[in-house]
Amino acid sequence: MSRPEVSVIIPTYNRAHLLKRAIESVLRQSFDDFELIVVDDASPDNTQEVVESLDDGRIRYIRLKKNSGGPVARNTGIKKARGRFIALLDDDDEWFPHRLEVQIKKFEEIGKEFGVVYGGFYYVSQQDGRILGKRLPKFKGDVYTHLLKENFIGSPTLLIRRECFKKAGLFDPALTSSQDWDMWLRIARYYEFDYVNEIVAKYYVHGRQISFNMKKYIPGRERFISKHKDINKDPRIMSLHLSQMGMLLILGGNPEKGLKYVARSVAMSPFNLENYLKLMELAMDSRSMEYIKKILHFNR
Repeated sequence: MSRPEVSVIIPTYNRAHLLKRAIESVLRQSFDDFELIVVDDASPDNTQEVVESLDDGRIRYIRLKKNSGGPVARNTGIKKARGRFIALLDDDDEWFPHRLEVQIKKFEEIGKEFGVVYGGFYYVSQQDGRILGKRLPKFKGDVYTHLLKENFIGSPTLLIRRECFKKAGLFDPALTSSQDWDMWLRIARYYEFDYVNEIVAKYYVHGRQISFNMKKYIPGRERFISKHKDINKDPRIMSLHLSQMGMLLILGGNPEKGLKYVARSVAMSPFNLENYLKLMELAMDSRSMEYIKKILHFNR
């Protein structure tokens, strides 16, 4: 059996009602030299039936024996992948049909020092399908320092050379949030990034369980910061993280703890203009709770 050019990995848990949309967006790709690996994280619903109802020889279904979390499911797919490139898609997100085609073409134009090509995406409300906003690419080349400050890359938009995972390792199951950010940052230590300057995916935002997500998000973000020593070394970068966590806590209903983070941020780097600009930007966007949802979902 010949190896596919791309291995697409969809980890899924208990989202049979959304999974079909994600799978079909892959099957509609204009570039068709791929395998699709669906890793079922021991779902109690009819996930297996949904996958088996889609009769396409490129689909491979793997069911884990016990629920182990998204990073483990993704890592399982990566280990089973046979393609030269890895593309990730969450079970509730969706690709546009040209996604793989334009990114494979970009890889043909750039050198082997580039490990990742990413693109832009729409934030979309899962509830009613409204487009809440969009994020277009803005950094390429050596993006390591930029990633220390913010996660500007959406997981449904990356095409990654398979060798990147051999060099940087796999997703970290110990993180309760920021797993994607952690992965991109580790890859950026070794490889340059490029992008296609267009929208290639829809990133769906759910409006439920904000407080629950916050309880997972803040400890995960703190562990992520502790893991990456280059964040701690630079007070300007560290202050950005503290202020963002503080504002999210304030907007999420915990102003006492949030203000402490903001105060620490200002004390750490009082003349950091970039930090104040980010705070103003966050405060202006905070008129809608949708912004909190975007941050919590995007900085996974």
